[in-house]
Amino acid sequence: MSSSQWEMGENEDLVRISMNNLPEVEVDEVKPLEKSPEKTKLSTDRRADIDVIIIFLTYGIYLFHLCLIYIPSNWYNLSYPNITLVTGPVSEDPFTIISPGHLLGLFVGFMDAWNMPMFFYLSGQNAYSALFRRSETQFRDERVHRLLVPTLFLSIVTQFPLTLSYFAPRETPLEESYSEHTRDFYRTVNVHQAWFLIYLFIYAQMFTYWFRAFHPAHNTAETTTLSCCGSTACCCTVKPFNCLTKFFCCLSFIFKPVFTPEEFVSTVRWFLGGPIRLAFIPGILIGHVQAAHNLTPFYQFLPYDFAWFAQTFPFVPYMIFFVLGYATGAADKQIRQDSKLWSWTCFIVGAVLCTAIGPVAQILSGVSRSIAQGFMTGIGQWLYLIGSIALAREKFTAPRDWHKKFRMMAMPFYLIHQQVIVSFAAGALWVPYLRTLPVMLIITSIIVITLSFLITKSGPLRYFFGLPPPKGSCLPGKQLRGFVPVIVLSGLVMFHILLANLL
Repeated sequence: MSSSQWEMGENEDLVRISMNNLPEVEVDEVKPLEKSPEKTKLSTDRRADIDVIIIFLTYGIYLFHLCLIYIPSNWYNLSYPNITLVTGPVSEDPFTIISPGHLLGLFVGFMDAWNMPMFFYLSGQNAYSALFRRSETQFRDERVHRLLVPTLFLSIVTQFPLTLSYFAPRETPLEESYSEHTRDFYRTVNVHQAWFLIYLFIYAQMFTYWFRAFHPAHNTAETTTLSCCGSTACCCTVKPFNCLTKFFCCLSFIFKPVFTPEEFVSTVRWFLGGPIRLAFIPGILIGHVQAAHNLTPFYQFLPYDFAWFAQTFPFVPYMIFFVLGYATGAADKQIRQDSKLWSWTCFIVGAVLCTAIGPVAQILSGVSRSIAQGFMTGIGQWLYLIGSIALAREKFTAPRDWHKKFRMMAMPFYLIHQQVIVSFAAGALWVPYLRTLPVMLIITSIIVITLSFLITKSGPLRYFFGLPPPKGSCLPGKQLRGFVPVIVLSGLVMFHILLANLL
């Protein structure tokens, strides 16, 4: 894919953080695939509320990782000296009842409950918008450039700042040398916060054909050439003749067979139409899946590192948010009206449930804890998500210049913030006052914002951070459909893995 082809669809992405939030071209510059300009314009206009959510959510992820240093859990790369010795969560003190460390723990638990589901949901809405401007091949190629390239680049280049955590103060000193500690970072593909990009890349490639079947710019009753299963030599008819065929060809939404975009929108309205169904059906569905995930014994059949990753970042629940984002994007008019009615109620109840997940986990144990956490997480995530989006949509109705600037900075900000935090804190935690949360917050915020701004001005190099390169740029190039950088980066990743394991 050439840089001009990439830029043509650049503004389509409603989610531009994890490698999607890359605006630069106005919507009227985009040439849609659909011949109906009114329908396309309705679906591709930039939404100010999405811009604002992405900007503040990106900074919220930064606060989440910074606060991990100051909570008494000791599972982050580094932590404030002796923070695990803090008593609590409730203890008698001349000035406080609950220690600030445990209050930060509540904030971390609250953010952890809903921040990534929000990104996946908005990414699903982005996919619906993107398909108005791109063919299937263009959409798949663009996901490679915006998601896979930054992930590979992160694994190669940004490992070194994280290795500096070796020099941070610890209650128990590490028994390995710095060189051994560094090799551990390079022995596998360590993507750190870019795990989100890997999931999103997989979801996009998995569902592109399914999304096209239900998209008005790709499938119409008069002109469709889509087969049931994606094969041009399908064993079934091109248009399934009964519900059973539709179902077994995966042309269904929540087990209700559909085939055309009109049937899809009708089915979404049937399941989610009305404020009560919109508020509870997705949350209960996600709660069941999340509870099942919590009860799955990953540690029994996976190596420790993979088991921890699979347990911490649930693949299937996030996938449901991605699909729901696409579905609600298709039925946006109905969903917008219904979400307005209970917006504040959903927002408040969702916030309470997301905050209460951590304390409930301390009270319960075993199977009851897994089930309670699953349903509280699923319902709380969904309620907070639809409530906050509905409120933001009422408040922010028109795009502003600062939206565009900060939205472009959001992607590199997300990619580098954790590296800045760890490398700076490794030295600052030895220095009194400099290691306090307010000082660390101010200094690291300035550093990350400055670096993010410089990356947006770095010309062709910003391609490696998921941003579209300037017109006429040598990256990604036209050779091999623009995939030369991906191939080179993949080779470098395999090389550093082999080298680290052989040394």
